[in-house]
Amino acid sequence: MSAVDEVKQLIRERDLSGITQKFRESGLDKQVSSWISKGENLPVVGDQIKKALGSDVVAGIAAKLGITTSEAADELADAVPGVVDEMTPDGELPPRNGS
Repeated sequence: MSAVDEVKQLIRERDLSGITQKFRESGLDKQVSSWISKGENLPVVGDQIKKALGSDVVAGIAAKLGITTSEAADELADAVPGVVDEMTPDGELPPRNGS
């Protein structure tokens, strides 16, 4: 598994709208909007990932990947913008699961 695979799994489990809402609530509204839109993806850093997803989530992914929590946060920071962008090719969030 890679960080990209872990992000995709997390989104499948928690819903893309829910994940992006967590990022927005942690002060990353501009970044999230850039990932969903058709323009350039604004970056995030590991500490922002930990704040948005929670240290427990990042630690769990780190354990799966066999790396430190800091390394996992940095890898997730690299992966999240691209995965969200890939999952929103039309520049819009898909309807929520079960909607």
